[in-house]
Amino acid sequence: MTRTGAVLDNEAAIATLRELLHEAEHGTLNCIALRIYGAGGNWEDLVIGGTQAEQAQALDHLGAARG
Repeated sequence: MTRTGAVLDNEAAIATLRELLHEAEHGTLNCIALRIYGAGGNWEDLVIGGTQAEQAQALDHLGAARG
């Protein structure tokens, strides 16, 4: 499933996270980058899997999105 720029309600977000977990467990997910926002306005970028080069590229993409 291709997911780009999706805005999801809570139910859809949980379903998507379950799909991502399934993909990771079955080896079809290589690298994932997430920006996690906390209730207090803080955020953190998280990159999981992939090579160091893929992780660096994913962080660059998230940084560019931050503007």
